[in-house]
Amino acid sequence: MKRRTKMNDLFSAFGIEEEELQGLEKKPAAKKEKKKKENKTTAKYKLPIQFCGGHLRRVFTDVNETAWSEEKLKSEIRRTFRELAGIYFKIHVLDVKEGSENIGTYVKPEILYSAFTQDEKLEFPLEVVAGEKTLWADTKISLDEIRRLWIQEHPEYEGCKFQYDEKQKLLIPFMDQSAPRGKAYTLPVTVGYLDIQETYQAEDFETAEVTMEALREKYSEKYPEFSKCGFAYQEGLNLLFPVPEKEDAKGNSNISLPVELKAGGFSILVQPEDFHGQNSATLDEIREVLEATYPEYSKERTEMLYDKQHFVVPILKSSRKGLQIFSNDPEWRHEIKKDKNREKWRVETTPFGIFRRNISAGGAVRFEMTAPKIPWELIAETERVFKRNPVNEYAVQIFFDRKTRGYELYEPEQQTTPGTVVFRRNMKMEREKVLVMDIHSHGRFNAFFSGVDNSDEKGIRLYMVIGNLDQREHTYALRAGMAGFFGTLSLPQIFVQEGTA
Repeated sequence: MKRRTKMNDLFSAFGIEEEELQGLEKKPAAKKEKKKKENKTTAKYKLPIQFCGGHLRRVFTDVNETAWSEEKLKSEIRRTFRELAGIYFKIHVLDVKEGSENIGTYVKPEILYSAFTQDEKLEFPLEVVAGEKTLWADTKISLDEIRRLWIQEHPEYEGCKFQYDEKQKLLIPFMDQSAPRGKAYTLPVTVGYLDIQETYQAEDFETAEVTMEALREKYSEKYPEFSKCGFAYQEGLNLLFPVPEKEDAKGNSNISLPVELKAGGFSILVQPEDFHGQNSATLDEIREVLEATYPEYSKERTEMLYDKQHFVVPILKSSRKGLQIFSNDPEWRHEIKKDKNREKWRVETTPFGIFRRNISAGGAVRFEMTAPKIPWELIAETERVFKRNPVNEYAVQIFFDRKTRGYELYEPEQQTTPGTVVFRRNMKMEREKVLVMDIHSHGRFNAFFSGVDNSDEKGIRLYMVIGNLDQREHTYALRAGMAGFFGTLSLPQIFVQEGTA
């Protein structure tokens, strides 16, 4: 979305009094009827209930009831599994396609573990508990020594952490995700831990190596609670320890490097060198590398999608008003060059023009139009669109069709007020054609680029503002933008009127 805040400070600068603006105030939005939240005591889970918690598994039945509330179900879970008695967890219903006809509901827990590190607060004797597996510590020893003893019995827990239940004097071991996505594992490989381990052979996949995604899909056929999970990898055992993903952990699982980023006209290779030699990075970290070169891909605007074929697609959700890059298209090119004075220049070649900026000396962006100039008729059409509501700000975009070598005007879905325009990007259209320019109106005010425009307009394209729509002579502001830097342009540099050269 392109978002610009209401410019009250600018109204006075143009001699507009507050009284004149009262007629432009937005009507208060109609109050929406609030939906009642489902109460934990009324939410019903049809019995029998299959609880799928990894090594914690149980079918709950009740001869006197046909369904349980969430409160009742949680109470029974805590009573059945003492390691969950003092831990906060959520309940999620599982969609099991090939489940038993005798089961009414399949559920899994989302357990919110908290790592304990304070040795001095441990009280002895204590017990380490994971389902039916236990380890007693009668005399005072350190947490590291307890971990060593537990791993000696259960080596798949190498690198584990502990949650401490002070009331029951229990240590509950758990693992964090550490295995990067996209890595291939040599078969045979084991998935699981404790008594829920499965070892897969080459004949299971008809290949000598297999990805984590394929292993997860296979493993979740038997243990559906792990259909969405990451893993901790134990190299010495060639074992993947499944770790359920938390709802708030999106973007935080590791991706094996190098990985390809497929963005617009570019294929961007992110390598270990971009992370000081690390062999993996999270989606958020990969996005930050992209943002360093292309600020338009900020956290607020971008969704990072990982494909199991091992590439990442950054999706620009909306627009508000050391990297190695390969072009998927010869008309798109990113270069860092040095001139004869050894000064660095950033050069962005697009299908409609070339953007240049001297990185060493700073200064404005320079732009050279390589596509045919835009017909002035599109400006006239834009003004007709804007005049439908000359009071509110409005936005349009100009696209270039490389097949026809022509331009077209596009009106995005948007919300408008006298000081704000918010519009949604059409990513399908941006894939099929080339976005050349964003244009927005300033209603009755002069055309200029505000500070909010400067912070919003990070893309590599042209930007324009049309103002004084209530007057016979309109005002125009036009510039080239590249990664948050700009260069002023004149209209004849970009537009051509019929009958002129």
